[in-house]
Amino acid sequence: MSNGRIQRYVDLLRPPFRITISSTGDNDYQELKTDSATSRSPSPRTSYDDYPVYNPNNSPSLTSQTPPNEVADASDRTWLKLKVRDRTVFSVSCSGSVLRPTWSWGQRAYTQPKRRCTRRRCIVFVVAVILIAILVPVAVVRHINGARAGKGWGYVLPGMDENGSPIWETKFQPLKFNYGGLKELVPKKENTPEWPPSKEAAEVPATITFASATTTEFHAYPEYTSEAYQQEYRGTYVPCRSFIDGEVLDASKPLARAYNGIPFRKPDAAIGSAAVLELDETVCFERNALLAPYGFGENRDIEPQDDWKNATSTSFANVDWAELQNECVSRNKDRFDPSPAVPTGRVPSWKLPLGSNNIKREDTAARYHPRTAVVFRGWDGFKFLPDDIINLRRLITEVSLLSGGEYQVHLIIDVKNLDIPIYSDERVYRQVIETIVPKEFWGITELTTEAMNTVAYRTAAWHDSYWSMYMPLQMFSLKHPEYDFIWEWEMDMRLIGDHYHFMEALAKWAKKQPRRELWERSNRHYIPSVHGTWEEYSNWVSSLYPEAGSTIWGPVLPTGFEPIEAPKPPTSSPEEDNYEWGVGEEADLITLLPMFDPTGGSWSLRNDCKEYNEPAETLPRRAAIVTASRLSKGLLWRMHEENAKRRHTCASEMWPATACLHHGLKAVYAPHPIWFEKDWQNMSYVEGVFNGGTKGSAVRESVFGVNEHNFSGTTWFFNARWARTLYRRWLGYEDNGGGKQADEEHGNMCLNGVLLHPIKGIKPQ
Repeated sequence: MSNGRIQRYVDLLRPPFRITISSTGDNDYQELKTDSATSRSPSPRTSYDDYPVYNPNNSPSLTSQTPPNEVADASDRTWLKLKVRDRTVFSVSCSGSVLRPTWSWGQRAYTQPKRRCTRRRCIVFVVAVILIAILVPVAVVRHINGARAGKGWGYVLPGMDENGSPIWETKFQPLKFNYGGLKELVPKKENTPEWPPSKEAAEVPATITFASATTTEFHAYPEYTSEAYQQEYRGTYVPCRSFIDGEVLDASKPLARAYNGIPFRKPDAAIGSAAVLELDETVCFERNALLAPYGFGENRDIEPQDDWKNATSTSFANVDWAELQNECVSRNKDRFDPSPAVPTGRVPSWKLPLGSNNIKREDTAARYHPRTAVVFRGWDGFKFLPDDIINLRRLITEVSLLSGGEYQVHLIIDVKNLDIPIYSDERVYRQVIETIVPKEFWGITELTTEAMNTVAYRTAAWHDSYWSMYMPLQMFSLKHPEYDFIWEWEMDMRLIGDHYHFMEALAKWAKKQPRRELWERSNRHYIPSVHGTWEEYSNWVSSLYPEAGSTIWGPVLPTGFEPIEAPKPPTSSPEEDNYEWGVGEEADLITLLPMFDPTGGSWSLRNDCKEYNEPAETLPRRAAIVTASRLSKGLLWRMHEENAKRRHTCASEMWPATACLHHGLKAVYAPHPIWFEKDWQNMSYVEGVFNGGTKGSAVRESVFGVNEHNFSGTTWFFNARWARTLYRRWLGYEDNGGGKQADEEHGNMCLNGVLLHPIKGIKPQ
């Protein structure tokens, strides 16, 4: 093979594009000069190998052939050329202010400019291009904003001003009485809330006499020894052993203490209602009265521990919460159904609710009390801070030990590192738990991984903790069939109040709800100052659907879908039912925010459903933001069947509600109270923002999607910034105010029962 051919192959390996800038002394310049001088219309070149290199010593005639002022005066000329495989396709010669490029594919062609172009002018040109690239988009954006401003804020998005900024953040002022303390308590019925405005405006008294702040026991539990309770449930309530050696925990003597009354001018909840759910709103909770038994205190004689408030004298070094809970259940085993101790491998059948006309009289005798698991979700990178530990201790005591085992708390940790063999080596399994979790909670902890989800649900589209958060919960339910219900609880949730009182109130209220128009009532926020009483709200929702058969009645089936033992409506249409079907039936799903229809909205996960027989855009579905919810065993096992055998799945926050919709199960949004940080002035505006959209659907105006920023100044949402500020102030820390000085002036903060989320990384600083 000749050297010329080898050279051609080598040259083929070079980068195909080259840009060069040449001056007088460069070879590229000499080449350009020669080509320009020899011909004004150069002929095509077949190869660069035969291209003559210009040598001024050997080519005196070339200069004489070139017209004056073109080549002869080329001492400061600059050439810019683009080469493809050493074949010039574009070139610019700069010897003056006029650039005269010549385009020619496959041939070398150059036209020499007649005016001078310096390097300085090239730099100015580049800078000008950059400035234009920056300023033009800015001008376009300002023009668009100006056009929107002329059409009003509603042209942009609900809750946004003419400049595209959130109205709640820029226009509204913070409420002054959200942080009242123990020195300002008044009876609830005598309080004049700062906000929301009431229909009958009450005058604020010129002078007020505050009540003396005294604690009282907060009784959240039923009278287990009463005749009415024993007629309803089997067995006898037995007090359980306490985490304090030698003591027992009796429901008649709860640890939680509260203060009668609420701080003066304390605002009411803007969304939801404690009264509707029968939550006690006549008392408030202060940090020491609620948390002191579990390691939080302000005893100044004890040194601070773990960068926390001064710890109480109670030692938790030898406490085993798993042992305490299991022993408690054993003491009360006569109260609970012993039959589901082993998984049956089949989906639990739907049962008629107690009190239904279809149930025989003998079936209404005393029954076993249902059991509920409260499952905390965490991951291997989670750091347990003192506040997290105190929260877990309090929840276990309130829902499990004081109730005699009606509830039981578990902790599921997601191991992100798939290289750790937690299922092949028991010692590694224990070591991971002991590394991540505080010792007192080792016994209540189970591990899960994405690999386990993949094995159990091999054909499902997703297996990670973001898209498939309920897969570990589904397998947990199969493993623990003794639980009729499971509360999906999150590590960054905090309840100011009693957990048993809150969970039982929601469960009892959901049980009372009729199925007729239930989906329609549950797809929007209940705002008492706008909608009135719950009955008035229900009637208003009913008026939105005057057409016969326009509300959901039974399962809503996708194309080719077969529900699993779906409950059959007692009538062919909802109009024939007198709001009786579903009353007395336990809810399969209880959510803490509305279950909205994401079709056509701006929520980012709206179309994330897989493997159905119709496109996700048209699939009937529902979603509820924040996965914290209560799910029945029947719902979880149906979700398992869908994932494992039918390959159906949806994004985590759509999955339970969508499964209920398809299988005809009872799903309820519980309107728990949500407070606002600022004065939103007009409650009709609040209604327009938080219930935007047609009949609860998540269209562009819905608060679920691009408008979620409106939740930032509330107490409950995944991005509710104010929730953390409120919690820190309640603990006595400074956070945009508060702290020791505020406590001395107003007394320690005292809050109504309120659920807060998200609460992360709580430290004094």
